[in-house]
Amino acid sequence: MRIAPLTGLRGIAAIAVLLYHIPHSPAFAAFGLSLFSRAYLAVDLFFVLSGFVISIGYYERVVKRPSWASYGDFLLNRMARVWPLHFVVALVFLARILVNVSGEQPVALTPANIVTNLLMIQSWGWGTQAFAGNSWSVSTELVAYLAYPLVALVAFSRLAWVQAAGSVALLALVAWLGNGAQGPLDVNDGDTILPVLRCLAGFSLGVIAYRLVSHPQVERVLGGEHGFIGSCALIAATLLIPQGDVVVALAFVPLVIACYYNGRTARALLANPVAFHLGLISYSIYLWHPLVRDVFARVMGIAHRHGFVGFDWVFVAGTLVATWLVCWASYLLVEVPGHRALKKLERRFVPRPPLPFHQAAE
Repeated sequence: MRIAPLTGLRGIAAIAVLLYHIPHSPAFAAFGLSLFSRAYLAVDLFFVLSGFVISIGYYERVVKRPSWASYGDFLLNRMARVWPLHFVVALVFLARILVNVSGEQPVALTPANIVTNLLMIQSWGWGTQAFAGNSWSVSTELVAYLAYPLVALVAFSRLAWVQAAGSVALLALVAWLGNGAQGPLDVNDGDTILPVLRCLAGFSLGVIAYRLVSHPQVERVLGGEHGFIGSCALIAATLLIPQGDVVVALAFVPLVIACYYNGRTARALLANPVAFHLGLISYSIYLWHPLVRDVFARVMGIAHRHGFVGFDWVFVAGTLVATWLVCWASYLLVEVPGHRALKKLERRFVPRPPLPFHQAAE
């Protein structure tokens, strides 16, 4: 079941991260936009979306009818979705380190770094580093996948309020400890367990959000046009709070719920062909854009040395267009075939658990 505004929301979040990271290259520092100065929080939106969307697809099979077979099927499905692209990106960044074009590589080619990156466990707090910087969040999400049955079981019990309070406390703890790079919640250092805690907190809030969508009072408040517009206004207001990262992260919950209700304004803004397409390729955008940016930054530096100056905006525009083309190709040539290949292996070697009756009937 695909809710189009949720897909588009993921695309908008990926573009926000892209526009946030472009000026992080010294060559493009002049192109920083204050509107995206806190777009690192889009990663927390990804975490909330992940818990919510996974619950749409798997709550019935994994939690209401628990078994080792359904749990294994869930994990294989999630790995088929995220691991092939992560693996290819890790290999490409590994090759980049080996070639060492820039002469300055921040990640050492230690056996521990190589193994953990290929297995997608590099950011679990053992001090290993991610070859592709953004892949840290994908690594932490694997922890959330492993914990999903327990997280969802609590979220749909009478202890849900304890889990919600605990998730808020975790976000506050991560922010309070002061390890954020650009802001309190911008914590992604593989030397600590804090990135995993950041992910688990957002993921848990997403699962709780899915429980709330069936509540009549929640639908009255967040359903319809007023719900989506109000949730967007809430995020805009929280972004004005200095050091208010935790509040912004919490404001993502009503936005995700409002998008689920699929109102007219949400569809117009987030389910249009452009936003939906960006949502489909958002995972590729998220992982590939730093490499594309660095390539264009280097090309611009070469152009400057040969007297081609005053047209830096051309290289920024080229970064955006090339990112789109690379990521569209990545989606078609890596994500989709990789997912199908792993699913084919699963069907061949692993018996599929029975579906709930209403799903099997469809």
